[in-house]
Amino acid sequence: MPDSQRTGQLKGKPLSGICILLVEDYPLNVLFARRLLEGWGGSVDVAGNGQDALNILDPAKHKLVLMDLQMPVMDGYESARRMRERGETIPIIALTADTNLAIDQHIQDYGLNGVLTKPLQSEPLLKIILALT
Repeated sequence: MPDSQRTGQLKGKPLSGICILLVEDYPLNVLFARRLLEGWGGSVDVAGNGQDALNILDPAKHKLVLMDLQMPVMDGYESARRMRERGETIPIIALTADTNLAIDQHIQDYGLNGVLTKPLQSEPLLKIILALT
């Protein structure tokens, strides 16, 4: 993609009409992700842990889940596993500060559709959202 097109995509509203469930327990990460997503025209619902995500997720409303993997109450792996167990097909993207290669195997085992490392970077975040929605 040419730089001018990439820059235009980041400055426009490419997520207009897309609602994302952000599952994250760290307030600064929520603030940063929300600013990016809403800046691109998306809407965001937030769950502070995996159990809350199970209660909040509405497949008719949410088009994608951004899921932190390490959280209190219920981690992202277990929450994703339970979503898949109950038949949810919504794309789930793991968010992690861990760069361990073993995460790739866990992603497949738990039905996750991809992984982004934290701190989030705008271009990879937008690219994966657009590819999966």
